[in-house]
Amino acid sequence: MKNSLSASSGFTLIELVVVIIILAILAVVATSKFIDLRTDAIVSTMDGMETAMQSAATLTYSKAAIAGVERLASTTLNVDGVDIKLAYGYPDGSAEGIDLLINLPQGDWNKRPSVFAGAWIYWHGVIVEDAGTAACYLRYRQATSTGVRPIINVQTSGC
Repeated sequence: MKNSLSASSGFTLIELVVVIIILAILAVVATSKFIDLRTDAIVSTMDGMETAMQSAATLTYSKAAIAGVERLASTTLNVDGVDIKLAYGYPDGSAEGIDLLINLPQGDWNKRPSVFAGAWIYWHGVIVEDAGTAACYLRYRQATSTGVRPIINVQTSGC
């Protein structure tokens, strides 16, 4: 006697559609994880740059203290053959100060004077808006008196 029920050999159209929908959902979830890596990379780079600025300011202050000019409101100090403008022993917030100490790869960073006097601002080159508009920047504010370190602000809320 022959069995009237034959074994199915393949997927039905509904099963295939369900599998495709599940794969699409997984792809969307995975893509969103990779998109966030760009922001994480920019924030990490800015954190590293902040540390580099702090180190440059500290080393410059040490050199200014050795030269005996750490208490002057404004002076110039030769650092490795480059004249750096100082404010109270730290690099000032200008193109002739902190910007000469920070070596950035061409095209990676945008920079300009800040709206604050004695401050210089940087933002990553992939951000097309101005740093203040994008709220993704690093700002160096020069020292304002003896014994006060420069202020380095990192704003990452808009990265």
